[in-house]
Amino acid sequence: MDEQGFVFSVFCCADYNIMLWCPFLHKIMFICRMRHFLRTKILLLGLLCCMAMMTPEDLRVLQDKSALARNISISTTGRMLAVAESFLGTPYVVGTLESPGPECLITNLQALDCWTFVECSLAIAQTADSALASEQAFTRAVRQLRYWGGRIDGYGSRIHYFSGWLLQAEKSGILDDITPQLGGVQLHKHIDFMSRHAEKYTRLNDPAVLQQIVNAEKRLNQHTWTYIPQDRIESIEHLIHEGDIIAITSAKTGLDFSHEGFAVRRNGRVHLLHASSLGKKVIVSSQLLGDYVRSQRGQTGIVVARVRE
Repeated sequence: MDEQGFVFSVFCCADYNIMLWCPFLHKIMFICRMRHFLRTKILLLGLLCCMAMMTPEDLRVLQDKSALARNISISTTGRMLAVAESFLGTPYVVGTLESPGPECLITNLQALDCWTFVECSLAIAQTADSALASEQAFTRAVRQLRYWGGRIDGYGSRIHYFSGWLLQAEKSGILDDITPQLGGVQLHKHIDFMSRHAEKYTRLNDPAVLQQIVNAEKRLNQHTWTYIPQDRIESIEHLIHEGDIIAITSAKTGLDFSHEGFAVRRNGRVHLLHASSLGKKVIVSSQLLGDYVRSQRGQTGIVVARVRE
């Protein structure tokens, strides 16, 4: 077999079930060395960086929650909310997506931060009925949500601002930012927190990666954003649906959002279902949504997004 045929065979196997062929990567690389297939070695290493290495425990969680989503509702929002509530008590861990080495797709379902909690709940709801193997469908959905254009090309290809996540999901037909319809007012915010504080991010020591971030910030600043100020949340609370994604705007210069979660109703009033850094786990806030936002230093209001059905 020539190198072109070998590359085709390897990538067909990877696409069929990427999780099965990973243990045999060393054998494939051995063949590459023996046959001097340098191009294949480079392609394999690139593919390895893009793979989602789910642990058996994560796969079990995924299968359980996918089954729950299939049985609980026929709507994406209903499934998403059921999955999100099933995460109650799951530990909060900061920096769940950071790892040494090349950028790769990390899917940790046993510990979440506020962003991955929202993202994983949505991705499981989206793929519960997929004909593909559940882990493959799920990881593809996460990749489409998490990376610009759904393509992994280093640290700078990941969406680092939640406004970018919302914008891409809306352009992909996954959700709608309904804040303008709720009476939102213009959010005057120039997004540049990461480039302004590049010293806080080790990966931004690379000028090329820093430029990717600057380019992303420029794209986000071309969009007009609206928000509901914290003192007006109660006036529009009756318009918020259970399962709406709540993004909480930040008072920090250059930063768009400081927290995310889902709207849930308790005794007819809206509370926040979220992965809490203070509670150190996924919880439903005891305070009403408006009270919660006003009680947290550095939070100025909310943006509301609704998943399309």
